[in-house]
This record gives sequence, C-alpha cells and structure tokens, in this order.
Amino acid sequence: MASDQAKELRKQGIAAAKAGQTDQARQLLQQSLRIEPQNEASWLWLVSLAKDQREKMFYLNRLLEINPNNDMGLQALRSLGMTREQLTSQVSSLPSRPDNRATLAASAQPGIPMPDAQRISQLQNEVDEMLREYLASRETAPTIQWVQKTKGRAGERDIWGLRAAIAAGVAVSLVVLFLAGYGIIWNTPALRGIVFVPTPTLTFTPRPPTATATATPGDTPTPSPTPKLTLTPSATVPPQIPNGNVAPPLPTKIFPPAFAKGVQGAIVLLDHGRFDEALPTLQVEITSVANSFDPAPYYFAALSLIGQKQYNDAKQVMLDAKQRLTDTSDADTKAVVNGALAYTYYLSAKAAIESGNSGGSAQLLAQAEEAASTAIDSSPRFDLSYLAQAGSARLTKNYDKAIKALDTGLAVPELQADVKLLVEKGEIYFEQKQYDKADYQAFLALYIDPSTESALKLRIKSAVAQDKAGLAVIYSQAYLYYYPGSVEGYINLAQARMAEGKNDLALQAFSQALTGGDNADVLLARADLYLSKNQYKLAQADLSKAFDLTKDDKVRAKRMETAFAAGDTSTAQNDAEALVGTNVIPDAQLKLMQARILIDKAKSTDKQTYQDAADLLTDVVGNVPSELQPIALEYQAKAAYTLGQYDVALKAIEGALAQKETGTRHYIHGLVLEAQGKKDAAIREYDWVMRWSTVYSYPFIKDVQTRLDKLK
Repeated sequence: MASDQAKELRKQGIAAAKAGQTDQARQLLQQSLRIEPQNEASWLWLVSLAKDQREKMFYLNRLLEINPNNDMGLQALRSLGMTREQLTSQVSSLPSRPDNRATLAASAQPGIPMPDAQRISQLQNEVDEMLREYLASRETAPTIQWVQKTKGRAGERDIWGLRAAIAAGVAVSLVVLFLAGYGIIWNTPALRGIVFVPTPTLTFTPRPPTATATATPGDTPTPSPTPKLTLTPSATVPPQIPNGNVAPPLPTKIFPPAFAKGVQGAIVLLDHGRFDEALPTLQVEITSVANSFDPAPYYFAALSLIGQKQYNDAKQVMLDAKQRLTDTSDADTKAVVNGALAYTYYLSAKAAIESGNSGGSAQLLAQAEEAASTAIDSSPRFDLSYLAQAGSARLTKNYDKAIKALDTGLAVPELQADVKLLVEKGEIYFEQKQYDKADYQAFLALYIDPSTESALKLRIKSAVAQDKAGLAVIYSQAYLYYYPGSVEGYINLAQARMAEGKNDLALQAFSQALTGGDNADVLLARADLYLSKNQYKLAQADLSKAFDLTKDDKVRAKRMETAFAAGDTSTAQNDAEALVGTNVIPDAQLKLMQARILIDKAKSTDKQTYQDAADLLTDVVGNVPSELQPIALEYQAKAAYTLGQYDVALKAIEGALAQKETGTRHYIHGLVLEAQGKKDAAIREYDWVMRWSTVYSYPFIKDVQTRLDKLK
C-alpha cells in the first residue's frame, strides 16, 4: 500500500515537473521519498529540479549512494566536472543551514572572555542587599485574598460590542463579494464555461499487474550503458552537456497553456493515453468558448483524435478553429491553430501513402507546408509547425530539408529543450542508418527528460541495429523502469536477450509480458522462439491462442506447419482445408501438406489413400517453392513405392537426393533399389544409413539392419 502511494506521488511529481511547476514537483517527490527513501527515479528528478548547486550536489550524492552505477546520475556528475570522491567531500563539508558563527568567531579575541573579579564581588553585595529588603517587606505586608471574577469585569462589555461589530462587518463583506463574483461569472461566457460546465472526475486506472523486472543471472558480459560518441553534433544542439553552475535544461512547458479546469483534466487523461475519455470533455469545452475564443480545447481535442488515428476528424476540428481566428489578433493563437492544422495535413498524407494512395498525398503535403509556414510567421515558438515540415520532407525522402526544419525549431529559445524535436531528428538519422547520430539525439532528449518514451524506444532500436545486444538489454530495462508492465518493453527486452543468445531469459521476458493477459504480438514472438528451439507443441499452443485473438489466416497457416511438425495431423489437416482459396498460401503448398498427412497416417496396405496422395502430388511437384521441392519429390517416391510404381519412385527419390541428402531419402532409395533387384546398390544405401545412425537417431534403423542381414 505504501509503495502504491509513493508511486502515485512520484508520478504526480514528474507530471508537475513536465508542466514547469517546479516547486510543487519538488514537494511531491520529497513526499514520495519519505515513503520510499531508496527510489532512484525520485532522487534523479530532484537533481534536475534543485534550486541551487548545493541542493543539486546533495541530491546527486544521495542518488549515487543508493546506486553508484546509475547511468543518468553518472552523466550528471560528469556535467558538474567532478569525480565521485570530490562530490562526497563537497557534500560532507556543506553546512546544513546558514551559519554566521565563523564570522563572529573571527572578530572576537581568542579564548573565553572572563569578567573582572572586583566587579563580580560588587554585584554579589548588591544582590544580597536586595534580597534582605524583599524579605523584610514580605513580613510586614498585610494578608490579601485574591478572588477571580467570572463576569462584570472591567471593559468586558466594550470587548463584546467590538467583537459583534467585527463579525457583522465580515459577514456583510462576504455576502457582497459573493454576489459581485456571481454576477461577474454569470455575465462572462468564458468564466461561466469554466465554473459551471461539468467535467468528469479523474480516477487513476492502474496498469495490468506485471511481475517486477529484476536483474537476471547470466555470464554474458554486459557493456557500459553509455555509448561512446564520435559524431559532430548539430550547431543547434549543445555538443557538450553544460557543467559548473548551469542547471540542466528543463522540458518544454505545455503550449498552448490551459486555463480551463476541464482542459487541464483532459491533458492528464491524454498523458495516460486515455484519448477516448478525454475527447468528450474537450468537446464540451469547445462549446464553452463560443463567445471568447480559446485555442486550447480545439488543439487538445485534435491531439485526442490523433491518438485514436482519426486524422480527418482532427483536421476538421482545427479547420473549425481556423474559422475563429478572425476573433483574435494574438500571434501565438494563430501559430497554434495553423501549426496543429499543418500537422493534421501531414498525418493525413502519411496515412494516404501507407494505404497506397500516393497520388492523394501531394495536395495534403502542400497544404501542410503552407499552414506550417503561416504558423511560423505568426509565432516561431510552436513545435508542431516544425514537426509538420520535417515529417512532410521525410515522406518524400528529402532528409536534408527535414533536418533543417528541425534545426530551425531547436534554435528558438523556447524550443531548445523540446524533446519531440530532438527525437524526430533522431528518427530521421535512424532512417538514414546513421545510428550513432540517432542515439545521440535520444541521449539529449533523455538528459532533458529521462522518461521520454519515444527517446527510450529510439535508443533501443539503435542499439539493435548496431548489433549491440548487451546495450539493447540495458536500454530495454531502463524503458521498463519508467514504464513498468509495458508489453512493448518486454518484447524489446526478449528480442535483445535473443540477440545475446540467452533464449531462456528471453522466454522469461515474454512470460512477464503475458502476466497481464494474452497479447497476440507477444504470443507470436514467443512461438517463433519456441520454433527456433524445435519445441513445436509449445509453439503450437501460442499460435492457437494468437489465432483465437486475431482470426488471422496468416497465423492459421503458421499453426498448420507447426501442428504438422508437432505430430498433430488433425489440426494441420483442418487448417489446410480452411485455407484453400484464401490465397494466404498457394494451393499447391496446401495440397502438399494434405498429401504428407495422408501418407504419414496411412498403413502400407491402404492403397487407396496412397493413390489419393499420389494424385495430389501430381499437381504439386514443380509448382511449389524451391525449398519445398525435395520434400514433394520424397513423398511422391513414398507413394509410388507403396503402389509398386518403382520407376516413378526411383526418379522422384533421386531428384530429392540431388537437392539434399537425408537419412530418410537414402532409406527410401534403398527400398526402391531392393525392389528392382539391384542388390549391391541397395546395400550401399543401407550402409550409408547405418554409418550416420551413430550421429542421428532414425526410427527405421531396425528395418535397415534386418534388410542388410538378409541381403548380405
């Protein structure tokens, strides 16, 4: 319970930090540390939110005491230009509060000051005289009896009158203020919308329960989590992290600012990916600004629709907002509306290209460029304008133009720490296979905001692309630290473990991803891992669950092959029949599967079954992919041998052996030669099988031995 409370306080603190509310963020993070004093994430955020150098060194020292190998902590230490020992020494010498005792001590004479002995004697005599006079007066004083009065005391009536007058004045003032405030709010549409429009009560929905990732054993050396940078960074991005007394850059504040309570609540929902829940509130807020135009509800409503991939609806919302621009002359408002509209044009063009409608994308890209330029001319401080320009150029493979657009945005003072621009720049470098530059952009974004999800993902795939499996493992674990329970995070970790050659740890990661419920992507990835280990029954079980979730015929086709390999011919046969005519797999391959099932299940006396299989194989041989051709010939030889068609069987099995030698094919070749009376040739084939039986376990080895004994 305490852990959940600490996690909630930490999340609120991080959200406040992203919104630029540093004092509130610092207070929330400190409260979380009272519950979980060993939490590294809270100490790391406090480092970035420290008021001064003294606080920053204290928080950083505490973080490194908990985990001396903390990646971001070591980077911050290097930014200070200090070693670990220097930091510890500096912190231990810092005073806990302002202290001017050293100054006072410096101005005083050395030693302890002592009064003059004569002066002490004089004071003692004076005190004795005062005591004697006091005791004498006590003996002669009359006895007085004191009585405490409970009413009728002097001035009591005046006090009560004053109190009544003050209370009446306060009450009258409150009534007047309430009536005046109510009148102002009721006669101002924008304020009336903020106060009286109903908004949903936000409740925290926890992620599905997921086993906490822990360090896993293994003897594979794990590389350093900080890659060595050899590139020359862009002129618009600081090539070195600031050191000395310069504080780390803070994330870009929310823009446009949201003043309405409903919009602020919707932003929280958007941050949690709850786009469909945020949209109704924002639509209500749009109606509340009918008389006084505010771009915030339009903008965040468009983001909600973009999150649901409803790009055309998002575009229409911003077109409605553009119609309202005649009501304002504010440059920032115009930039927000036109920039967001440009971004929706770009996303619509991207969707059109992905759906194969490249012709319809040209006009959308032109509209995106025009709207983005208009936005930047109005005010350069809105990041979506540059993202729209860069994205449009990226779609046309004009990478230089895309990088230039992002650099222009990063040169704007308000956008120098914009993580979205940095990550987009990294994605463009990644697309050009400049992985070191991509990784550097991700590093800069994470230096600004360690929880930037897109930057964490970019860093993982950059490591994978460079075959740095150990680094990909570390980055995947960092991602899961900030996003515990993420299915995508566990898939990334499992794939990195597979690249390391640690398949058992990869299976653990896949299993952790499934603790919150079945997921088709995870099941398919784990099935591939089982297939690589020839664990066909386990792979079939995962493929069956994935097919139940997706009803995808491609998954069914994969299950058919796996079920056949697992010996489940019934499932394989049903899948083959269901896939006929779907074009997921060519019909020739399906006929081959059906023929193989018939032959493997048939007895040697069931001639009709072999004839049915032979008929199917007549249409298969020569019409299947080259890797399946020897298999088709092998089964054709089996059917022909059983039917007594030895010439057909000999031609087919020799064709299969010409492409690839196996023990089964040499065995069938020997059977056909023996049936044709070619004794010596048959013995040579059986001898070949016997030699290789010391390496491979053949199920027919006893029959081979019996035939050899008979022939010899």
